[in-house]
Amino acid sequence: MSARSINMVDRISYILFRLAEGIISVIPMRICYWIGSSTGTLLFYLLKKYRSLAIRNLRFAYGDSQSESELAKIAKLHFSTLSANFLCSVKITTLSSERVEDYVEFEGTEYLQKSEIEKTPLIYLTPHMGAWELLAQIKSVAPSIKQGAIYRALSNKLIDKHVLKRREQNGLKAFDRKDGFQAPIKHLNEGGGLGILVDQNAGYKGIWCPLFGKLASTSNLAPLMAKKTGATMYPYFVSTLKPAKWKITVRKPLLVDKGEKISKTTARMNLEVEKMIRSSPEDWFWLHNRWKVPKTNFLTYYHKRSYYIPNDFDRETLKKFKILLLAPNTEEKCQLSMGAIKKIAEGRPDTEITILCDGELSSLWNSQENHFKIIEKCHLGWNKDLSEKITDSIFDAAVLFQKSKKDAKKIKQCGIPHVAGCSSNECNKFLDHVIKNDYIEGSSDHYLKIAESIGAEKTL
Repeated sequence: MSARSINMVDRISYILFRLAEGIISVIPMRICYWIGSSTGTLLFYLLKKYRSLAIRNLRFAYGDSQSESELAKIAKLHFSTLSANFLCSVKITTLSSERVEDYVEFEGTEYLQKSEIEKTPLIYLTPHMGAWELLAQIKSVAPSIKQGAIYRALSNKLIDKHVLKRREQNGLKAFDRKDGFQAPIKHLNEGGGLGILVDQNAGYKGIWCPLFGKLASTSNLAPLMAKKTGATMYPYFVSTLKPAKWKITVRKPLLVDKGEKISKTTARMNLEVEKMIRSSPEDWFWLHNRWKVPKTNFLTYYHKRSYYIPNDFDRETLKKFKILLLAPNTEEKCQLSMGAIKKIAEGRPDTEITILCDGELSSLWNSQENHFKIIEKCHLGWNKDLSEKITDSIFDAAVLFQKSKKDAKKIKQCGIPHVAGCSSNECNKFLDHVIKNDYIEGSSDHYLKIAESIGAEKTL
């Protein structure tokens, strides 16, 4: 099954999973939904970390149009809906495809008729929405087209084998990502349909393009496979209509102009994903860190595929990647750091730098042509107002240009998800990215090394 051995924890987890599945299989679907919904509401209050992540993601998407209380309300509904759909998905896999369709409505399946008639391959652009396990359990979306999907195997091989068997019981062919893409490409070339989850963070390998107006690393796998096989891409998703009732929607195909760059198609695909999410926001998986900050090079200068912003996208509306920069503590060192800060500012098209500095140095930073935002530390240092101001600013990352245990600790306590700074015995435990820097502290090269370590253009 795998080079990884199956241990006792795997076996116990598998037994417990099968027991739970057996119990759920005899519970009516509406009761499953109610139990899951109630559990999700409870988890919203208990799981602070995930509640905060969901609200943070919602803030990225809707923060310019929804209040904090409205965002929290959507997050709570999401926890409830997600948990209900998860429990119902377990039950759905125990039913026949005919029985499953009693709980489903369809919309837009007529868009697939042309592909069926012409026997052209098709790719389903699918986000993690609703009870997405439904998509592996139904037959009637395009009956004459052999269906397939790319999936990521579970770490527990016993559970993975069982889940895979359930997914393939109605004719779906599942392709493990780790096995490469030759088999799914062959499947498409033979006229099949292939589901690809297109809403996950792609890290350094992705193309950074707008999603809800904020750059997100996006996989170009679907556009690449469509270009290679001539497949037509269809937005395809599940939404929750009411307890134990779902709708599977197919939307107009994403048509690609001849010669269109893959990066452009990927960006257009992201906009289609956004439309699907907006149609039923409580159904999308807001607990995924979609706008995750890369662990080291969060500037995109040297990323494999960099970024793409559509020509018709208003760059003025592009949401900023907000960096809090702890400035050096003397005027001379601040002057020496200017070149490095300029490199950081040029490292992404969406960068917005806010300088955190001592009050007596604020005039120096205000005089710069870059017109940085400034947050001043009072002569007494940190206080409640300063912490709240930084917390409320919702920074994506912080970069420390001085080694200060107190500043590093306070900045981390403000909820900034990624803090980068030079290695120091006192500071390291508060840093997400520890930078080894052999240049003389306070020199221009010292600051340039920090900038390079987070992904800025290399000059050293």
